[in-house]
Amino acid sequence: MTSFSTSHGGGFSLGGFGLSLLAAVLVVLPSAAGAQVLPDSTLIPPDSTQLETPDDSLGLQEIQGDTINPQDTLPAVDVPELTRPMTEGWNTGTWYYDREEILGSKAINLADLLDEIPGLTPLRGGDYGAPTAVSGFGAGGGRIKVFKDGVEILPLEGSVADLARIGIAGLRSILILRGVGEIRIELESVLAEGGRPYSLIEAGTGDLNSNVLRGTFSHPRALGGVVALGIERLDTRGPRGEEPGVTQGAWIRYARPLFGSGILLADYASRSSDRGIIYSPEESSRADWSLRARWPLFSGLVGDLYFGSSSLKTDEFGTFTFDTETRRQLGAILAYDSERIQASGHLRRLSGEGIPNTTADLQVQSNLGRFGGVSGELTWESWEERSVSRNRIRAWSAPVGGLSFFAEIGSGEWGFPYLPALTPPAPDTATGDQGDTTQGDSIQNVLPGPRFADQGGSRFGAQFRWKGISLAGAVLKAEADSLFVMGLPTDVAGATQAGGSRNGFEVSARIPLYPKGFALQGWWQKWDQAEEAWTTPADTTEPPELVPEKDTPWRYLPRQSYQASLSFHNTFKESGNLEVWFDLGVRGRDPMAVPIPQEIEWEEEEEPRMVPSMVPFYQNWFVRVQIRIVTVRAYFLWENFTVRQQNQDYLGRILPATRSQYGVRWTLWN
Repeated sequence: MTSFSTSHGGGFSLGGFGLSLLAAVLVVLPSAAGAQVLPDSTLIPPDSTQLETPDDSLGLQEIQGDTINPQDTLPAVDVPELTRPMTEGWNTGTWYYDREEILGSKAINLADLLDEIPGLTPLRGGDYGAPTAVSGFGAGGGRIKVFKDGVEILPLEGSVADLARIGIAGLRSILILRGVGEIRIELESVLAEGGRPYSLIEAGTGDLNSNVLRGTFSHPRALGGVVALGIERLDTRGPRGEEPGVTQGAWIRYARPLFGSGILLADYASRSSDRGIIYSPEESSRADWSLRARWPLFSGLVGDLYFGSSSLKTDEFGTFTFDTETRRQLGAILAYDSERIQASGHLRRLSGEGIPNTTADLQVQSNLGRFGGVSGELTWESWEERSVSRNRIRAWSAPVGGLSFFAEIGSGEWGFPYLPALTPPAPDTATGDQGDTTQGDSIQNVLPGPRFADQGGSRFGAQFRWKGISLAGAVLKAEADSLFVMGLPTDVAGATQAGGSRNGFEVSARIPLYPKGFALQGWWQKWDQAEEAWTTPADTTEPPELVPEKDTPWRYLPRQSYQASLSFHNTFKESGNLEVWFDLGVRGRDPMAVPIPQEIEWEEEEEPRMVPSMVPFYQNWFVRVQIRIVTVRAYFLWENFTVRQQNQDYLGRILPATRSQYGVRWTLWN
């Protein structure tokens, strides 16, 4: 175990008063700190101000800065960046969204954004507030990891982090690494933002009494350093207006310079969920805080030390069926960036039952110039019982005549995070009461199954690009000896499934159309597994037959999934101050196995067999319109406008039949 102490419980939730206070700070702080702002016209984005009035009526004249004496102002904090040795692209399985791309997407929350990634399967336990996860290539517990500013958001309610408890207020970028058998999500928060005060306001409303409120503010010269904060709230009446849900939270960061060009950062985030009567407890909150120091050591090398803590808390009327243990981590990061090589090493010591004691990660990428590039990842973990390791290598060629090739291969062993058993009440020696002696046993297997699993896979393909046309395809292979549940309330009663091997392929395409800005785009992924746990012979009244056990569908892995759309995106006016997005498309998948076992017994079978339950096929036709004028964006979304009634990711957890939303996103500088 770790050398630093572990406590139980902890954390607190920012309720209505906290959100109101932060909203007031959002208004007051810019005024209080504004006198310290240095005018810097070179940092003004081209879409917000112009040195001269452009010909079109949407252009803006530059507003002259104030005349504060430079000697009376504090310098903006220079934050050393941690390099990410991952090249963006479909060929590398890496998708990157900067701030403008996040605002330009149709995502309302983090799960919506992940739904855009080819081959990923969203797993939603209902509407806003319900537990949410994502899977890909059959990945389950322990194989979906989320990091924020380099610090892992540790799982507290299962073997993965609940995405409903991770907000997007205050984010400047999101990177999704979709490896064979692993999903890694890297979140980066706003900070100095080029030395200018930055604000973002988002508000929306729609069907089912759904409301969105999100605000972010960052000032680079306040209180002797940088202050950044955000608030967020999503609420809904839920499917059929009968399942109200709320998720809300707040985040605050303070940073100030250290000796030797270093920087000290303190972060705190709290996010709560009200999940109605569907899940117990109905209300609970998660709190995360971290303290870190970062220095540029020498040219291209940055060092980072941090300490973080995560805890879970429920309302006084509800209890979890597991011990709400505070989990802590102490870590060090070294990142190196040069023209040819990017590398990142990460060493962590963790405190808490059910997670590894020590982890070490190394990521290295090399740019081979006209030959392409290669990257490698190595991970080592020390658990209570044993140590495990895994690796992954990617390589891609530079395009020749628009054609390039790529490959990915990985293998190794994964540990399975679990929840500590709830200790039953101790006997009362005075009264002779023995307490609830069954409580501890009842949740010993909150997350059942083996603790470790071997996993591997590969991806080989090619991509062709020419004059805006992009065509790509890859063959896939995924192997695992055990398939774990997510461990969230949606599948906590599920069972670990025997693994095996699956082969598949995926294709992706983008074809530009006339007039300029229009395009057909989409992707399709297919696997060689049965659509159901049993088959029905054609032209017969005989009862269905169970498929061979080795062919039983993997949970979370539909036989095929797809997305296609007619899209438009273009920028108008010489100033670039008018931008339009339009999407009309469909997202869907085949019936999918979920790890809630059902017992099947036919006359032909000598003994009943436990097989995964199946949810019906999912299909969502959507339309989206967004218009940006200077820095104000107005959007309209309409999900499932064909009103399909049985969309669900878990049995009985019906998703909204349809919903339209509209709102604004307004970015302000200075």
